[in-house]
Amino acid sequence: MRSKLLILVLLVAVVTSAALAQGDAPPPPDLGSGVVVIDGLNSPLGIFVDEEDTVWLTDGGTGGDQEITAIDVNSQQEVTANWGETGAVLRWTGEGEPEVVANVSSLVTPSDIISGGHLTVVDGTVYLTIGVWNPPQGEEVTIPGFSTVARVVDGAVEPIADLWAYEAENNPDQTINLDAHPYGIEIGPNGEIYVADAAANALYSVNAETGEVTTVAVFDPMPGVFPNPLRDNELLTDPVPTSVVVSEDGTIYVGLLSGAPFIPGSAKVVAVSSEGEVTDFATGLTMVTDISMGPDGNLYATQYGFFTPQGPEFNSGGVVRILEDGTSEVVVGGLPFVTGVDFDSEGGAYVLINGVNIPGAGAVVYYEGLTEMEGMPMPMPEMTPEATAPAG
Repeated sequence: MRSKLLILVLLVAVVTSAALAQGDAPPPPDLGSGVVVIDGLNSPLGIFVDEEDTVWLTDGGTGGDQEITAIDVNSQQEVTANWGETGAVLRWTGEGEPEVVANVSSLVTPSDIISGGHLTVVDGTVYLTIGVWNPPQGEEVTIPGFSTVARVVDGAVEPIADLWAYEAENNPDQTINLDAHPYGIEIGPNGEIYVADAAANALYSVNAETGEVTTVAVFDPMPGVFPNPLRDNELLTDPVPTSVVVSEDGTIYVGLLSGAPFIPGSAKVVAVSSEGEVTDFATGLTMVTDISMGPDGNLYATQYGFFTPQGPEFNSGGVVRILEDGTSEVVVGGLPFVTGVDFDSEGGAYVLINGVNIPGAGAVVYYEGLTEMEGMPMPMPEMTPEATAPAG
C-alpha cells in the first residue's frame, strides 16, 4: 500500500505538472516581509536552527545514475526510478552557500523525490529520518538507509534503527497494510530519540545507543468522507503524524497532517503524556507538516496548503501560532507547499517552501521577528457538499 504522505506529494506533483505542461506557471508567492536566504533546493523537508543560529536542513536531491525498479505510488505499477546519493544534509551559517555536511540516498520516480525527512542537532551530531518503505517495493529494503533513523558521523550517514523492520514485525496501528515512513524527529531530555512515523501512525522512542524501538503512542484514525479499505471500509482517514516537539515540562506534542482528501480544518496537534495518553491540543488546522517551539514559548505549526475539488490551491500554506489555550492564528500566509519552520534566538523564523517534486524550486524564507508578528484569523476555503461526499 502507498504511504499516506507520498499520496500527498503525488497529488501536488500531478496538479503542478499539469499546470506547467499547459504553460500556466504557478503564481508567485507573496512573501510579505520574508526574504529568500537559500534557494535552488529539491523538495526540502526538514529544517533546524541550533543554539548558535546555524541553520541545518535536508535537500531531497535529484536521484542518480543507477536505475532501480520501483513501485509508482499512483498506479502501483513498476516504474524505473533513479537512485544516487545526491540528497544532502546542509549547514548554513548565514553567509554564502550552504555546506554539504553529508550525502543521503535520493530516489526519484515519475511522481516523487524521496530522501531525508526532518532533522535535529544535539551536541554537534545530526540526527535525521530517511525514506519510506512498504511491501510493494519488496520485502527487503534495497536502497541504502531507507526507512531508518540515522545520524551523521564524520560526514557519513550511520543508521541507528530500522523502522521498516519494526513495522513489519509489530504493525502498531494494526491496519491491514504495512508501511513505514519515519518523518518527524526530536531528542528527548534523556537522550531518547522521538520519531513520528507518518505511515505507521505512531510515535516511537528510539534508544540512540542500541537502536531499540519502543512504541510510545498509536494515533486513532480521524473522521473521513470516503470508505477506507484499510479500516473495514469505515468513513475514516489516517492521522499521518509528521512532526514532534518535546516541551520543557515533558509533554510531547505531535502534529497530525490528516489523510486524504485533506479536508480543511481536519488536521491537529495532539499532546502525548509520559504514559502515552493522547489528547487534543490544537484542532481546526490544515495539513500540518511541522511544529516547532518558538522562543516566546508558543508552539508554531506549518500548514502545507489547502486542497479543493480541483486540487491544491497554490500559495495557500503558511505558519500558524498556537496559543496556550490551543487556539490558533495565522502569522504568515500565502506560501507554497510549506514543509518546515524553526527559530533563531531573536524570534526570527526560517520557513521551508516548495517541499514538492519540482527540482530546484525549494527555498528557505527568513522572517525577522516572526514571534512578534500580529496574528490573523484562520482562513478556510469554501467546500461544496460534492467535495466531501462519499464516492458512489
